[in-house]
Amino acid sequence: MKRLSLIGSWKRLGVQVGLLAGVGIAFIGGSEPPPAVAAPVCTSEGECTFVKPLFMIIADYSTSMNTMFDANQTRWEAAVSAIVAMVDADNGYLQGNVLLGLMRFGHDPAVGQPGTLIPDDSSGIVDGQKIDVGFYDEQDPEKAYFQCNGEAIKNAIMSVGAPINGSMTGIGTWTKGAMDKAAAYIQQTWDEHPDDKQKRKAAIVLLTDGQWTDPSGTQSPGPANQNPSITAGNLFTQNQVPTYVVAIGEAMGKMFADEIAMAGGTGTAYDAANPAQLIDALKMVVQAIINDVIQPVCSPGLPRIMVLLDASSSMLNINNGTLAGKQGETGWDQARDALSGANSLFDQVVMGDQAVENLVHLGLAVFGYNMPAPGEQKLLVDYGPCRKDNFAWALDPASSCEAPGCTDPWGGPPITWTFKDGSANDPPGFDSQTLSHMPKCDGPNPNQAYCSGSGTSTHLGLQLIQQNITDYKAACVNPMFPYPCDANTKYINILVTDGAYDSTDAQVQMPLEAMYNSGVSTYVIGFGDVVNTPASQMKLAKMADWGSGGQIDHFQADNQADLEAALANIIEQITFDPCCGFVNCANVPEPTTNEPDPLPQNPSESDSDSDSDTATDTDATDTAVTATDTDATDTNASATDTTDGTATAGPTTDEPPTTTEEPPTTSAGTDSDTDTPTTTNTTQTSMGNVTATDGETEGGTGGDTDSDSGQPSTDEGGCGCKVDDAEGQTRGLLASLFTFGLAGFIRRRRRA
Repeated sequence: MKRLSLIGSWKRLGVQVGLLAGVGIAFIGGSEPPPAVAAPVCTSEGECTFVKPLFMIIADYSTSMNTMFDANQTRWEAAVSAIVAMVDADNGYLQGNVLLGLMRFGHDPAVGQPGTLIPDDSSGIVDGQKIDVGFYDEQDPEKAYFQCNGEAIKNAIMSVGAPINGSMTGIGTWTKGAMDKAAAYIQQTWDEHPDDKQKRKAAIVLLTDGQWTDPSGTQSPGPANQNPSITAGNLFTQNQVPTYVVAIGEAMGKMFADEIAMAGGTGTAYDAANPAQLIDALKMVVQAIINDVIQPVCSPGLPRIMVLLDASSSMLNINNGTLAGKQGETGWDQARDALSGANSLFDQVVMGDQAVENLVHLGLAVFGYNMPAPGEQKLLVDYGPCRKDNFAWALDPASSCEAPGCTDPWGGPPITWTFKDGSANDPPGFDSQTLSHMPKCDGPNPNQAYCSGSGTSTHLGLQLIQQNITDYKAACVNPMFPYPCDANTKYINILVTDGAYDSTDAQVQMPLEAMYNSGVSTYVIGFGDVVNTPASQMKLAKMADWGSGGQIDHFQADNQADLEAALANIIEQITFDPCCGFVNCANVPEPTTNEPDPLPQNPSESDSDSDSDTATDTDATDTAVTATDTDATDTNASATDTTDGTATAGPTTDEPPTTTEEPPTTSAGTDSDTDTPTTTNTTQTSMGNVTATDGETEGGTGGDTDSDSGQPSTDEGGCGCKVDDAEGQTRGLLASLFTFGLAGFIRRRRRA
């Protein structure tokens, strides 16, 4: 047995500092998964559970990039600042978790003649492209990767200078040549590293300000065979390499930019009308990379932890089980607070500054009496990120208290609970199925002062989570699963119980040993004074042995502080991947994968939101800009949740010994919602992160010149979504078709 005092104050301070830091340095809100929180030091690939993806930044170096972007910066100067901001963002998260590369492009002045330079260009572009920073050292016999090379990216982009010293003509925009070069270099990287644990994933971000040309840079647009979307499409369909497009200047709002993004699997281009929006656009690309590229390879390294909580009626009683407790007095209240309160399981700090909830997927299950069959065991919340609010709501007595059966959840017997699904009821409106539960508080005797009715059939809870692990493993190996797993994914159980079980030893031993033999350890915590009896201590010791192969003693927690300390001690024994801290649950308590993810808005815009399944957002109208977007109706029906268990008749020993059973209250696990949101934000759609589809007609004036020609063109600050009337309608239709075409695939991936 391990009896613990409260963990030292440094850990509590670390929780507060870590959470504040997460709020302070996160740079994008409202997307899924939540914004990244990077470790302050770079982690080499050998310390990660996954192979770092390749991420190539391709920057347009045509002389049209010398056009003024606002009153103070040219497009090129703004691009340099934005790329530096992208590398620095979130304490250098990007450079610590991917292998960065940088390439610039222009045109080839002598097509078919290798080694040709652009006249007057001293930046090193050869045959139309220049890789300024590669993924690895090609001269090294080991072909060593450049780890955490963000400074190299920044130094290269800041030192290269403006195209031809600020000239407005001289370098064209042969975009397909750049895409072809990037595709060949990515393939070369894969080929020269045959010992990689797996084929590295890769991604491209293309930043461009104008229509693509032929190789010589003289024909705009170039011939059909020079359309860069051809290469983007091949990269995505053949090698699953997405291309994210950031459009500025004449590229902004145009179909040719969207066409590249759509072929590259990322929806429509990110438009930027001014330097600030360009920085935001590149940061959104980083978030998309996290969602679509890093998360799938990182997810298997996140431990899955299932908490199995005793839901016997004794958890509601005090005074050795003779009196129903008031609010805050009961073992149930204290366990709920330890699991989801201020110093909870979720808040424990690991790796110096990370809240554990950012690095694990947690689930919650309960167990009680075994009759009537199949018993009271129930999976309240399945494994997933950022489940703290789900835990708190599921275990809150107020969640299951509904008149006339319940008017005071701490009023004592008799209480009839109404169990609910927090994803079907709004509030709370959780995205993931979250079932409320309470131990029975029956009172068969007129003057009975204590709650009764739910026993301690521990084996039913263990059988439930054992089956759930089996089912989860079978589902999560599918790469389309929202959070994929693999053979190395770690599974851990934490059993919290306040008394000796009513099950037989054999019934409890079998699932505990079976899970341990399959690689799943179970930590056992005896909670409350009632477990101090010799009989209880013996059973706790047996469960700890069965669940750990005799390697771990059980924990004794006499009160809430001890329980929090026991949970912290368990967390300290788990190994976490330092490269996978991209989730910040402090910013977004629960991912909302069913609703469109909001995008950063302009300071001049304001939303009027309705917090309901059918919402209409109306943005303030900017000067000379009117936008109206209509989003597709999204209907999601989740499967009926059915809990199976093995019923075993036998005597019950819940405290006090006299109980009378009533049929258990059941709740339907079928959830069907229909969301019809309407927004006025410019929409970006990426694989695995689908937002609303927009059709927009906007106009404005400005002082930009046409790409590579030097002729005046229209361009505006403000919304960053300039399109011509006819082209805007076509762009909106194409984006709609793309979104609808992928909707089924993406929904299945994110809700599998």
